[in-house]
Amino acid sequence: MITVVLPFIVLSSCKNDQKISDDIKKTNSISNTKKDSTEMSVRTVTLFNFNNEGNTEIIKISGSEASDNDDFFLVGEKNILIVSKYKKDKKNQSLIQKDTLLISDYNHVTIDRKHFLRKKDYFLFATMESPLGNGDPGLYLSFFMLNLKTLKFYTLKYEGESTLRSGNFVDGKFSEDKSLDSNLAIKKELYEFANKSKWIYNPSGRDKDINYYRNFEQKWYLDNYPKGEDSETLYPAIVKSTYYSEDLFKYNGDYDKDQFIENADYKIVTYFRNNIIGYDKNKKLYFPITVESCATGCDKKIEFVSENEIEISYEIDRQEADTIDLNKIEFKNNQL
Repeated sequence: MITVVLPFIVLSSCKNDQKISDDIKKTNSISNTKKDSTEMSVRTVTLFNFNNEGNTEIIKISGSEASDNDDFFLVGEKNILIVSKYKKDKKNQSLIQKDTLLISDYNHVTIDRKHFLRKKDYFLFATMESPLGNGDPGLYLSFFMLNLKTLKFYTLKYEGESTLRSGNFVDGKFSEDKSLDSNLAIKKELYEFANKSKWIYNPSGRDKDINYYRNFEQKWYLDNYPKGEDSETLYPAIVKSTYYSEDLFKYNGDYDKDQFIENADYKIVTYFRNNIIGYDKNKKLYFPITVESCATGCDKKIEFVSENEIEISYEIDRQEADTIDLNKIEFKNNQL
């Protein structure tokens, strides 16, 4: 547990955590069906707490379903973050106000234990939601700015996923929130705080150049879906690609013997539920043919149907096979 105090340090007791646990249980909609007591148990922890200047009130941010090994990792099917304000007297604390900051269904929730900021009347912190199962590779960040006097809070969202170029960082974009436009000072604070997060992928140096080989996935999408990848549902009629001298096979990762085909002119590799990359043996250059990744449903098999044509078939039977003429791919840097 991280304790953030101004000006006094407050240590959370088991009794206080139990009180917050009761509050969270009331927030949850609990079925009337009789359940085993083990199933109903909720491990609730206090993540941050603060005294006011007069030491007459204490504010606590608490999470439900915390992991046994990490208070800042919530692992329930429904995870909840609550902020509570208590009035203090000599021995007791009485709840005077509370609000729900986050309800997350079927996601693990990580609270950043290092990246937070206390200002005079505000507290900023961050969470990351990662969906349970393997159907959604997305990672969803939320940056909170909480008014410690009123408990009113603002949230800035960032959505993305871990990509080839970003590694363990989240590669994505901020979600537009018009409600922040009515308070530009709050919006500015949130963006400044979020842009310092270690979770977000922030390219530097050559990585900022879209033509750099580490950005070949983003370049392929930009060339083939100029209106955005969500605007198109079909494989492009004319594939646009880029030649690279760097070894894209090595950069994209390992592959098995049954994942590549080759003839006198080309070697083609299909990565499991991922990209298809080609190598022109005559030009000694690499080029992406298909850029795609998923957790399920997009594995592809490839075979030559002529000297310069490949057929791509998919693991989902209802999806028709595509035939790609390698000689008809439009290269953005054909001068190579």
